[in-house]
Amino acid sequence: MLSWYYKIWVDAIAATKAKKAEAGNWKLYTLVPISALMGINLLTLFALLKAVVNHNLPLYLPVTIFNYRLINDFISIVVTFFIPFIILNYLLIFNQNRYVQLAEEYKAENGKFYKRYALVSLGLLIIPLIVFNFYFKPV
Repeated sequence: MLSWYYKIWVDAIAATKAKKAEAGNWKLYTLVPISALMGINLLTLFALLKAVVNHNLPLYLPVTIFNYRLINDFISIVVTFFIPFIILNYLLIFNQNRYVQLAEEYKAENGKFYKRYALVSLGLLIIPLIVFNFYFKPV
């Protein structure tokens, strides 16, 4: 399982470097989308658990810093679904330039693994929502 994680990362790094060769921010252009996709996967898991186990479970950690609910919800979502994956991915991939060692160990597939991961991640979230809205929506 961990080898798939590294294959996706090596593929994403190679694809991003190829597209943004002149930009020096390829690390950021790779780190942000994959961390967002991982957050989407966690959201999907939480939504399924909420639907199966208990409908009263919150989907994210509630934060009440400001008087505006929209800002608090945004901060809650970022803290729950984005920041942990940014930190985890940075430590596992970019800390001490580990991506160089991984690029030697795993072969890049011209973005195939990265695109498949993105499509599967988005599909796991969108397809159940579509099915639920078409077939189980209360009348």
